[in-house]
Amino acid sequence: MKIAPLAFPIGLALVLLPACPTLVCGPGTVEVDGQCVPTVDDDDSFGDDDDTAPDDDDIAPDDDDATDDDDIAPDDDDIAPDDDDTAPVDPGYPEFPEVIDVLTIGVRTGYSEHAGTNTNSLSLCLTETDCFSLNVPDVDDFRVGEMDVYSIEDLGLPRSDVDRVEIRSSNGTDKWISHCLELRFDGEPVYCNYVAEEFGEFGDELASWIDPDGLHNACTTCWDESLTHGPMVGAITPDSARLFLRADATRQVGLHLAEVGEAEAPVVAWTYPSASTDFTAQPLVEGLLPDTEYRYWFEIEGAPEGPQEAFRTPPASGTPTTLSMAFGSCSKFDEQPIFAHIAAGEPDLFFFIGDNHYGNTPDLNALRWYYRWGLERVGRGALATTVSTLATWDDHDYVGNNTDGNDAGKETALRVFSEYWANPAAGTETTPGTFFVHSWGDVDFFFLDDRYYRGFDNSILGAEQTQWLQDELAASTATFKLLLSGSQWTTHGSSDSWATFPEATDALYEFIRDQAIDGVVLLSGDVHRSEFRLNPGADGGYDFPELVSSPLANSNSSCGDDGELLECFNSSSYYITVDIDTTAPDPSLTATLWDESGSSLTDWTILRSSLE
Repeated sequence: MKIAPLAFPIGLALVLLPACPTLVCGPGTVEVDGQCVPTVDDDDSFGDDDDTAPDDDDIAPDDDDATDDDDIAPDDDDIAPDDDDTAPVDPGYPEFPEVIDVLTIGVRTGYSEHAGTNTNSLSLCLTETDCFSLNVPDVDDFRVGEMDVYSIEDLGLPRSDVDRVEIRSSNGTDKWISHCLELRFDGEPVYCNYVAEEFGEFGDELASWIDPDGLHNACTTCWDESLTHGPMVGAITPDSARLFLRADATRQVGLHLAEVGEAEAPVVAWTYPSASTDFTAQPLVEGLLPDTEYRYWFEIEGAPEGPQEAFRTPPASGTPTTLSMAFGSCSKFDEQPIFAHIAAGEPDLFFFIGDNHYGNTPDLNALRWYYRWGLERVGRGALATTVSTLATWDDHDYVGNNTDGNDAGKETALRVFSEYWANPAAGTETTPGTFFVHSWGDVDFFFLDDRYYRGFDNSILGAEQTQWLQDELAASTATFKLLLSGSQWTTHGSSDSWATFPEATDALYEFIRDQAIDGVVLLSGDVHRSEFRLNPGADGGYDFPELVSSPLANSNSSCGDDGELLECFNSSSYYITVDIDTTAPDPSLTATLWDESGSSLTDWTILRSSLE
């Protein structure tokens, strides 16, 4: 296996220094006086003498150590490689501060029929006066059997001042029955207990309850397990993979990974999810091989949690390829059966291109609630465990219906979006957003942010993102270039589409013509119907196919009738698959429209020669 060097989440700076076990020497090393040493000059690849020629104290394995990864005792630098691997350094737990900055409260409502509440006002108190409302705006919390999470930031409460764990109830005309309560101080699990009490205003119902034992852990977590969400496969390149998980607290998380067929799958990355990111983490592994299948799983504090899954890396960049991708938008209903059919098709990639939830809120806790909700949908979370899943947004998972770059809360929306999608990037260093470019073989995907700058510079993208897109398109040598926008591209779109910015649309089309950029196909969603369109390009250029995939799980809207519309369906939930073959003399792209029962309705084959 060849997984080195490794990259880790921002904030974990590591230096990985290769070393070799005695007697059994890997490629590129030779045995010298009972030690494996590199056959190349130290300074060129490994560092100083201490890094490459350890003394007896640095490595002293017995016979078993040379053949068993688990038996190798790490040296002071915590490096314990086997024959082919360089083991990552575990940075250890962060230092938890004495003054609480981020308080995380997790509450599970009871499972009985009437345990939930819509009106009972509840709070959690750590002192007589330091109480925190248990209410997530824009969310129906305290539903039967469900977990709710409340994050209070910039608290500034000394831990030494905490003298109680108290639940208070007011306006309790609608009884609430608790099941479990957990607290994390800056991520540290300081309290977990099964609290089965009835809160309200009648009979034996309580207005207040204080745990007589104070802070303590009678359980590990109120979630089903410490791996609360995920795993999810995010951005994959020919030599790297970014994976996602959410834990219940700041815990030691190890990512195991190996090529399918290898007996051992060592830990290739360590991470400690932070309270500031809602305990999400996105470990990045580098040094993988192109077009290779890998299996992976996570361990939390030494115990495997969640499923063991697999993914395949794409071919080398620029390589002619065949690939299958699927995409869709508008996921609102609690039941989302369509994802089981998407998974059955085994696409290489799946793209969410907007309205991935319907939070319609700028609130931090509410946005996180909706992203957790999305991963909890049956079939949806399972798809993402094996299929590389990437996303951009539209208005409903931004800050609200038909919102633009002037609306408050967009920084919070982008923060949470970045926590929950393992995309390769979020804008650029100087221009934040959800835009990025991603490649598979000789196909490029340009994910666009149609909200953060909408209305700026009389455009939908804003000047900086527009310049970025032009630069990336001009530099691309891909056979097909797919541009993904949550909003429709057509000039026949609504007032909440590219049609509102005709000058910006015309300028982009003219740029594509003037720069002789071939192979552009447009993807969109939003409109609660699925369409195939052929949009007129700039004079002297080619026309642009537009594939509109909507909704994945929502109601339908009526089909229109205009000269660009080739196909329209509006009586079900839909997704579109795109099968691309760039190995043929005239490369092709075939789009197939599917309904929520997994039935194909129509298809459209687009030849590369028509996009020149």
